Amino acid sequence: MSINSRTLALLFFLLLSSCSVKQLGPEVLDGVVRFDFFAPKASRVAIAGSFNRWDPRMNALSGPDRKGVWTVTLELPEGRYEYLFVVDGNTWLPDPGALSVDDGLGGRNSVVEVGR
Repeated sequence: MSINSRTLALLFFLLLSSCSVKQLGPEVLDGVVRFDFFAPKASRVAIAGSFNRWDPRMNALSGPDRKGVWTVTLELPEGRYEYLFVVDGNTWLPDPGALSVDDGLGGRNSVVEVGR
């Protein structure tokens, strides 16, 4: 019995759709946003953005967990926010699981929308 490529593609799609793999990136629910960032070798991770005047000291993430993921949950009013993760106090990185926009300075900022 041979399986044609269309059947194989369908089986692969069904297998993937049945897996519960969590994608990193912001999760928004009723004004509460959970941010996750994978940085297993970091000694500290924070988030800075338009919601905290880009202050990397205001919102530290907890972690890392056993998988190397750092997490913070923030209550944010309705709106559109730009942000970056700050690793070990000096490396500013976008969220690989989020949409991003040009920051006007040659870089990219991640974006999350709350309540829209």
